[in-house]
This record gives sequence, structure tokens and C-alpha cells, in this order.
Amino acid sequence: MVVWKGWGLAIIGFVFIFVLPIELLVEHYFGIGQYKLLPWPIPLAIFLGAIPTTLVGVMLNKKPARVLIDPETGEKVELKSTHSLFWIPMQYWGIILVSLSLWMYLNNIGFRF
Repeated sequence: MVVWKGWGLAIIGFVFIFVLPIELLVEHYFGIGQYKLLPWPIPLAIFLGAIPTTLVGVMLNKKPARVLIDPETGEKVELKSTHSLFWIPMQYWGIILVSLSLWMYLNNIGFRF
């Protein structure tokens, strides 16, 4: 089950935007089936997906909150839209994706933690 708010689901889309072009380029230049055999194409796609995720997340989540005042009590209420995936704000997913791609690459080349 995927849990998101606002444009948080776009994180998955940003990663997949890079998957197909990288797969096509790798298979064109290195041969059929090399996309999964080489240690770097999938981590590269995840790393590149982190860039628009971070930029869009910062842009969307930095918008100021709208302040409403209850006329009866005078209490202030802030309304702010959030953009998150699994309760983690979108801009922080960039750090998670970079870490995941680094871990995946190191694991693929034989480095074990």
C-alpha cells in the first residue's frame, strides 16, 4: 500500500522517467541484457530521479501556510498543503534516493556492509 499526500506520488514517477532512457541507452551501447548485469545503470536512474524529487519537493513544500482566523474564538488556524510519500516530505526523499543508489551501487560491485 502506497501512502502519499499532494504530489508525493510523483517521486516514483521521477525515478521511472530515467529508467527507460537509461535502459535503452545501455542496451544500445553495451548489448542486450546488460542493463541488469552492469552494476551502475539502475543506481544511476535512482540517483537522477533524486534531483527533480528534491527540487520539486522544495518548491512545493516551501509555500507559506494560509492563516485563517475563527471569528467566534479569534483562534488562528494554519492551512498548509504537504507533499509527501509514506509521511516523509518530498524534498527529503532526494536524500533517501541518493543513499539508496549509493548503497545499491556498492552492493552491486561487491562491497558488503
